[in-house]
Amino acid sequence: MKYIFVPMNQTYANDIASWHYDGTYSFYDMAADEGDLAILMDTKNWRDIIKAVLNETDELVGWAAFYTEKDEFWLSLGLRPDLTGQGLGEQFVSESVNYAISRYELIKHTIRLHVAVFNQRAIRVYQRVGFVETNRTARDTHIGQIDFIEMEKHIPSSAASGSVGATYEHETSRTHLPSEIQST
Repeated sequence: MKYIFVPMNQTYANDIASWHYDGTYSFYDMAADEGDLAILMDTKNWRDIIKAVLNETDELVGWAAFYTEKDEFWLSLGLRPDLTGQGLGEQFVSESVNYAISRYELIKHTIRLHVAVFNQRAIRVYQRVGFVETNRTARDTHIGQIDFIEMEKHIPSSAASGSVGATYEHETSRTHLPSEIQST
């Protein structure tokens, strides 16, 4: 599948807000978390931070957020619920990493993300893409305290020259997200 990263808009944001994941993965439903939903729906985040991810037929298949906090570059992303568990995650994450490398300033040559400890499926995908665990934390969430793993992928300086496979529609920028959206 080809992934196309475009600025978020109202239609895409509304669609993502209506997505429902099954079972314990419902933790990632945007509508269930007021903070995450507010970030998604804030139009100030749509140009440089939160991207809608389309396939080659312009169908919304996911979202990705790219932001910095304290000189650390963070990635947060979600694949449409009906597409999870079908072997698409590795390419989706890889293309999101490639997009970040080609479009954003990675001050420390790393990309970081958070993932709930219970989400072993995503953890395995992140590991296959080259992320390694760097820390474990307990975080307050909309359903109470949840254990998270922080993961990091080192990006060689030479890799910052661009990527292959995904299509990108925006200018290079450095962005800051006021709060965090949970990675799936």
